Amino acid sequence: MNRSMTATLKYALMSSKKLNLVASMIRGKSVLEARRFLQFLPKKAGHTLLKVVNSATANAENNLDLKVENLYIQSIDVGKGPKLKRVRAVGRGRMHKYEHHRSYCKVTLGAK
Repeated sequence: MNRSMTATLKYALMSSKKLNLVASMIRGKSVLEARRFLQFLPKKAGHTLLKVVNSATANAENNLDLKVENLYIQSIDVGKGPKLKRVRAVGRGRMHKYEHHRSYCKVTLGAK
């Protein structure tokens, strides 16, 4: 039986580069330590990852009856999602294109 639980976030409202920066800080840590770290991190990616880690923890608790103290972050996969293409009106009746970057994140927990 696989003793790991996952949670996936699709279409996060930030670039994968920003999300991966914070994800690399908590890879391999225990869930309690990662929660404490993300709770006080002054980055939007920290708040987003905290939600995904909490979701994966709830999955492990409810589906496999595991204790939070025994869980650690086995892996965090971050990747690019679809871009939202937009235009902005500028001077002389022209338009400039820009893109909103999206990303996805998959958190896998392991039990000690």
